[in-house]
Amino acid sequence: MTFFRSLMFNIQFYIGTSVLVTICLPCLLFPRSFVLFVNRIWCLIMIKGMRWWLNLDVKVIGKLPPKDKIVIYAIKHQSAWETVFCTDLFSMPSIVLKKILIFLPIIGLYFLRSGAIPITRDQGINALKKMAKKAKLAVKKNRSMMIFPQGTRVDPGVTTAKKPYLPGVFFLYSQSNIPVIPVAHNAGLFWPKNSFMKYTDSISSKTITLAILPEIPPGLKKKEFMERLESDIENKCNELINMEK
Repeated sequence: MTFFRSLMFNIQFYIGTSVLVTICLPCLLFPRSFVLFVNRIWCLIMIKGMRWWLNLDVKVIGKLPPKDKIVIYAIKHQSAWETVFCTDLFSMPSIVLKKILIFLPIIGLYFLRSGAIPITRDQGINALKKMAKKAKLAVKKNRSMMIFPQGTRVDPGVTTAKKPYLPGVFFLYSQSNIPVIPVAHNAGLFWPKNSFMKYTDSISSKTITLAILPEIPPGLKKKEFMERLESDIENKCNELINMEK
């Protein structure tokens, strides 16, 4: 049954995504709001599939910042789920992502049109300088940003000693001089990294919970900022994961 449910969800999500981004290609010629509309449909494809095939719902706790407030969303990266859900929930912020992703067929064009901030991590300080330049441009255009502080998807239970928080998030924070909103969730329990199977039995509440945590104001020193960000996100993620045991 788990295999069948996973199969049907994957068919709906991946085929639905392929059809959506293909037929909506003309939207790339129009203002960015059209791309936001496509992203809304993409999120609905995923949410409906979760409900129909996996019997899972979604709950958001915490308070969203005002729509006109420019912030950096620092989000725990556990699966593909939060990439889709959070870009819609936060009205398509400029996402910091690996440059290779913008070369994905078709969908890479959507990343570019949405104002993504591509980086090449092996370029070191040069990558950070390019990120800072694009981040300042995003702020000028009144766009919030979104970053995964560990730089990659991390399975629940993997410690930050093994997958530490990277300095890129502080560089973005210090150069932009805007607040950071930490975001925690437990989606990795049902949708592990690169997993075909969707483990609904690991969510006893049958609800994926995403928590928007209190903002971190601009101006903190690196050590204080990094320790607070990691503590806020990791503690809340562990709490949400433990609730499902």
